[in-house]
Amino acid sequence: MKILVLGGSGIVGKAITKDLVEQSDVTKVVIGDLNVKRAEKYLKFLGSPKASIEKVDVMDHDQLVKTMKGFDVIANCVYYNTILQVTKAAIEAKVHIVDLGGFFYGTIKQMEMDEEAKKAGITMLHGCGSGPGVNNVLARYAANKLDRVDEIHIRAGGVAPSPGSPPVKGAGMTVRTVIDEYTTNPMVYDNGEFKKMPCIYGKEMVKFPDPIGLQPTYYSLHSEPLTLGKYIKGVKVVDIKVVFPDEEIAKLSPLLEFGLLGQDPINFQGTSIIPRQFVDHILASQEQEEEGEGREFCATVLWVTGEKDREPVKLTCEFMVEHEKRWGNTKTGVPFSVGVLMIGRGEATKRGFTVPEDCIDPVKFIQELKKRGFTFKETEERIRSL
Repeated sequence: MKILVLGGSGIVGKAITKDLVEQSDVTKVVIGDLNVKRAEKYLKFLGSPKASIEKVDVMDHDQLVKTMKGFDVIANCVYYNTILQVTKAAIEAKVHIVDLGGFFYGTIKQMEMDEEAKKAGITMLHGCGSGPGVNNVLARYAANKLDRVDEIHIRAGGVAPSPGSPPVKGAGMTVRTVIDEYTTNPMVYDNGEFKKMPCIYGKEMVKFPDPIGLQPTYYSLHSEPLTLGKYIKGVKVVDIKVVFPDEEIAKLSPLLEFGLLGQDPINFQGTSIIPRQFVDHILASQEQEEEGEGREFCATVLWVTGEKDREPVKLTCEFMVEHEKRWGNTKTGVPFSVGVLMIGRGEATKRGFTVPEDCIDPVKFIQELKKRGFTFKETEERIRSL
């Protein structure tokens, strides 16, 4: 199996690349990255003869299509706002592709590429990281145990393991992605409709597995409400909240208040600039030099309510993983790698646009994550009323 990992030396890409080279049926893993210096450093650290580097600019369509040809699966983990360009290239190259998701609105646009992907005979697996990804699989796993599904609630977060360490916001996400999540209105699926929620709203203290413990969560603009609302039959409510630590809110609030995250052009010394693009440029250069050290715990708590054997039931699923930051974000990267491998091995065969809850066997997926150090816990309780 030959895999091209776009952004393979980034925060998530490192974990994907590491997991892929450890598989006996994977013969070649190419790190496709614009930052060759960073990729070379990681390649040396990885020390696998299966891995190599190729300089790739995902905005160069012709070069990207040419590079993609000959691979079995493309693992796309570059910044999510390039997801449509990369998907178009994969369709033209007629190569299966897996990505991390494009938040709510990006997912809608990618759904519209379904027919093109089917005609090309490829699988376009959207959102196979942690969230979206594992969250969707756990929802399917729980839904399959119920006779009727009513509501799905997802809560995600993390923490560094040392005493007094702050919560981890958006583990595996770039700062730019966190800003998007912070400044864009979340959506909730409610009885067939999508309701827009205010930013940094719906604070809920959630008890995660130890050592993460009790953390503040808020609504987030993820794609889970969109796709679970579509693919889980009968569900009435889907929402997701993630940890937004107070200290992160305090850091980002001034940027918003002073207009540095604005998307409208302004005149600066005779040149038109968009403040947010300027901030992104600075942050991107810093991310390229990012050096991860230490360890983190990351987890999701998800519960599904419905009916089983004519009784109201609540099923709760928890997963947690501890990862070394030097190997990238395991919570997101390892599930992504498992999705890539399932396509490459012919275990996920649906063509066109698809998502984990639609095309992946949840039991097998969970088993694969357990082999890689993920812990799972599930509980079932009868409830008096929903």
